[in-house]
Amino acid sequence: MSKKQVSLEVVNPHAAGIDIGSRSHWVAVGKDAQDVKEFGVYSEDHFELS
Repeated sequence: MSKKQVSLEVVNPHAAGIDIGSRSHWVAVGKDAQDVKEFGVYSEDHFELS
C-alpha cells in the first residue's frame, strides 16, 4: 500500500499551527517535519513556546 501525499494551500505564511493536547502541545512554523516542535503543558513550557 503506497502513502498518499496530501498538500494544503498556505493561507498565511507568517502564522503557526498549534495542536493543544493534555500531555503536550505541538507547534508547526513551516511545512517540513523539522519545523514542528513539541512543548510541555506547564507554565515554563508555555513561556518557551511563546
